[in-house]
Amino acid sequence: MRHAIIIFLSLALAGCASSVVYNPMQDNTPQEILLNESGLKAVQDGMTSAQVHQIMGQELIIGYESQSPGYKPLTIPNPYKTQTVKEYLIEYYIEGIRQPDGVVRDNELMPLIFKNDKLIGRGWPLANSLRPADPSA
Repeated sequence: MRHAIIIFLSLALAGCASSVVYNPMQDNTPQEILLNESGLKAVQDGMTSAQVHQIMGQELIIGYESQSPGYKPLTIPNPYKTQTVKEYLIEYYIEGIRQPDGVVRDNELMPLIFKNDKLIGRGWPLANSLRPADPSA
């Protein structure tokens, strides 16, 4: 009897296996690939840019390419870009990939704003409030 139960359970579990290969590029369910998440959580207002850079690192690994032998990391600079507005330095870090199309859009970036080498805040509302209304100004 015990052998029959084991055989039945084995067959039942084997029937649950799926041979469908998941391909996120063809999946219609929107997904977000989070990057820099732990670093952005650790960064606090009042930190110097050097402290932020130590936490965030100089580059972000976004994947790997096959190379003989092994794999080579694909990296992008961290921060992804910087901008100076008046007396503020804005560093843009990739927060997440919302559309894996090879293009980094603003909605995938998190601006960190520094004044006098101290982090004073983050996010698009603050970054946008620092920009002049007229881009030529």
